Amino acid sequence: MRISFTKIAVTAMAAGLITLSASGQEGHPAKGSWIGEWEGNTINGESLLMIMNWDGENISGIINPGTDNIEISDASLNPDNWSIRIEAGSYVLEGEFARLELPNRSISGTWRNGNSSGDFEIVRQ
Repeated sequence: MRISFTKIAVTAMAAGLITLSASGQEGHPAKGSWIGEWEGNTINGESLLMIMNWDGENISGIINPGTDNIEISDASLNPDNWSIRIEAGSYVLEGEFARLELPNRSISGTWRNGNSSGDFEIVRQ
């Protein structure tokens, strides 16, 4: 049986495209470094940096790493509506994902800490 060079080339190109598309897929929706703002936060300032990780079972991470970091103590993701709830220190952030299919997806929602609250938006880097 003879296979033409064209068939081999087409098969190789198809295999390469499948490999590229598989390697381009993103991991867990919440995993990564996120940068944005939480409006009206007079305690920690309005700049917000969040690093989240997924270990196969739990979302963990840190808000504003450095000398004033706040460890994420609990986080849950609801894939039915792509909402997330994050507890870190005395903060609770609740938001929804947007542009989930893109690497630079975002989460926007509200934050609260005691009697303080406001809106937040972060974009994955």
